[in-house]
Amino acid sequence: MELSTERLKIIPLTLRQFKLLLDGIDKMEKELKLNASNECLDEHTQEAMKGLYKEAVKNSDRYCWYTNWQIILKSENKTIGSACFMKCPDENGEVEIGYGINSTYQNNGYMTEAVQAICEWAISQQDVSIIIAETEKDNIASHRVLKKCGMEKYKETDEGIWWRMKVAE
Repeated sequence: MELSTERLKIIPLTLRQFKLLLDGIDKMEKELKLNASNECLDEHTQEAMKGLYKEAVKNSDRYCWYTNWQIILKSENKTIGSACFMKCPDENGEVEIGYGINSTYQNNGYMTEAVQAICEWAISQQDVSIIIAETEKDNIASHRVLKKCGMEKYKETDEGIWWRMKVAE
């Protein structure tokens, strides 16, 4: 499966590709025949991805909800960021999305384009009625992305701001 926008390809990694990502972004890029991004996962992201990978293996029939989705800039054939869902939709049809973009590619609208495409895919799935996301309070760029994608603030905690998009019935 692959999502496509004007400037981006968005690919949910297979379990094999996800494992390669954990072994090093360069290994995953080589497998996908991408140009090298020269990026690496920071320690926090690496640990989060290890947890998601374990869940993806346990839920291989629904791995799209647990895998890493690579965001690839078509013009450079290079991964510029990624997104993921934190788990499959719960009993209320709620699913949480997370994402990040390499600093070189920030402030070009790529993340908004990618999040819109991934949310459209999620909304098209039968068991999804709400998409949520959490941002840090001072992450204004991420706030803008979510607003542009049609999300609204619905909760604020000491740690962050929660956003949601309800699927029209």
